[in-house]
Amino acid sequence: MRPVPPSGTALVVIDPYNDFTSRLGKGWPLIREVANDVKLIDHLKQAIAAARMRDIPIVYAPHIRYRRGQDQSERFPTPTQYLVRLIPFFAEGRRGGRFRTDLAPQPGDFVASEHPISSGFTDTNLDEYLRSIGATHLVMCGLLTNTCIESTARAAVDLGYKVTVLEDAVAAWSHTDHAAALSGSLPQVVHEVIPTESFLKAIR
Repeated sequence: MRPVPPSGTALVVIDPYNDFTSRLGKGWPLIREVANDVKLIDHLKQAIAAARMRDIPIVYAPHIRYRRGQDQSERFPTPTQYLVRLIPFFAEGRRGGRFRTDLAPQPGDFVASEHPISSGFTDTNLDEYLRSIGATHLVMCGLLTNTCIESTARAAVDLGYKVTVLEDAVAAWSHTDHAAALSGSLPQVVHEVIPTESFLKAIR
């Protein structure tokens, strides 16, 4: 990765909720193996800290939180939506629906409106904000590799952004899902798939 100027670059952090990143989270038993193998939490912390140090904008793209009584009558629900109905991930007002403390937004970071399915751009203000700050290069990390990361990355490329995915700051339910995205689809879609260390070196 070539040196990255802070101007025009933004770090996009997707769904670092406790349900995904905490040992007590509903999704942790499913994501734990991949997350531990790639050192997900350490690399997320490193990427966020480095971006803050270089004044690179940090933008959070959160999934919609589960709210009691909310409409769950999708006309054509996907397997993921069935799972959310069965196990209410990211429940509003509950620990699982809050960002992990050491990965949470700080003053000056931007939290986009919640995306309803996979892409952080669908029915949100993410694109509007990124354009307002002149962002052209998006560096993505978070969860899950083969769903929200891949979907958000595809949408970003369609919208004209340069996209980099940090391969060891993302994780999925299984190594199979993780590898299918990182080795199969994402390299055909985004501009770079790199380790966090390469990103850290590029912004120094």
